[in-house]
Amino acid sequence: MCLKKARLFTVGTFHNSFAIPKCPLQRNFASLPNRNLNQKFYENRVLDRYSSQDAKKVSLRQLVLFGRQLTEDKLLSSANYVRTELPVRISHRIRDFQSLPYIAGTNPHMRLVYDLYWQAFDEIRKFSQIRSLDDNRRFCKMLSRNLGTHSQVIPQLGLGVNECLTLITPTEIDQFMNKMLVARISRRTLAEQHIALSNQFDEDILSVSGESSLDHAPLGFSTQRTGIVKPACDIAQLLHGCAIKIQAQFEDAYDLPPDTAPQIVIEGNRDASFMCVPDNIEYIVYELLKNSMRAILKKGQANKGGVNADALPPIFVTICSNDQDITIRVSDQGGGIPYEILPHIWSYSNPEKLHCMDNFNQVNKLEAKVSESERTSPFLSFGFGLPMSRVYAQYWGGDIVIRSLPGYGVDAYITLPRLGTMVENLSID
Repeated sequence: MCLKKARLFTVGTFHNSFAIPKCPLQRNFASLPNRNLNQKFYENRVLDRYSSQDAKKVSLRQLVLFGRQLTEDKLLSSANYVRTELPVRISHRIRDFQSLPYIAGTNPHMRLVYDLYWQAFDEIRKFSQIRSLDDNRRFCKMLSRNLGTHSQVIPQLGLGVNECLTLITPTEIDQFMNKMLVARISRRTLAEQHIALSNQFDEDILSVSGESSLDHAPLGFSTQRTGIVKPACDIAQLLHGCAIKIQAQFEDAYDLPPDTAPQIVIEGNRDASFMCVPDNIEYIVYELLKNSMRAILKKGQANKGGVNADALPPIFVTICSNDQDITIRVSDQGGGIPYEILPHIWSYSNPEKLHCMDNFNQVNKLEAKVSESERTSPFLSFGFGLPMSRVYAQYWGGDIVIRSLPGYGVDAYITLPRLGTMVENLSID
């Protein structure tokens, strides 16, 4: 019988006197790093110093305002904020790993993610104070390298969760995964925003001075940039772009003639705009449209013995907005979600998703961006799409609500703040 309640009290392995029954998921225990006790003690003391601090949350509006009149001093201030803030956020997630049941913590996929977090924590916290543009360029290269390495995290977490379903309760799995994904979004937001501002700043220096690697900006130089944030995102345009990609992807998958996939009708307040990180919103919209398109085509295939493009009902996407919020409704007639599945759609540990999580074996990296989804089959599901979409929405103070009429269709409601004044929601359960 596997031991489920033992906890990872130290960074390294347990004391030798602690008896561990044999279990399949214990297979990599012998290969764990055998650090000496002094090293373990030192590492935990360092981790304590960071994990005892609270994250300094930011809002989209703060990120945008910071980029206005961007000077060298402000850019270096941004770099040092990211340099000191990321280790704090990573340390909290390392503590979450250490609180997993012992057997789950030694799962090879979980252990890989844990080690990646430790490496990033160590590398970023040890980076010296950033005092020049050249320092900042080196810092951005290090951040970019870490972002690339951490694109393994989602597939590895998916495989790890799949193998640990009998070792952790569904509630514990869902809470753990939500914390991991929220932290991942928050770290990528800070890192990608700073990298984008830095690249844009260097581009503007080049256009003025003709030099791209100055150690300091020309005297009095400033520019206006917003990084990865779009202050007035045209939501109808974003929806239209996602619709075209979805239709093309399913026409290819079902071998349909061009422009014969179910129509996606965008209606309502098409002039609405809001402040957002477009990549985040595209992921949410793409996931919901993909689910609707797949359901409609699957239902049409079952009813007709093959897909009859002329008989397929459209997907309606309705935009509503007021001064504070914007709501997007995605409505389909794809048959709805069965009552027995509906309560589990937000869970990562739903037994219905077991075969989906096995699909993580087919991908080495996943950054949760639409550009990746376009390159994979729409039939390839990982079981993380809806939960991750809701995490994206809730992270900036929004939400997703699903209403299903089994046998008929689904209405999905995405609500998001318009003004960008909500700070990051880092405590999603």
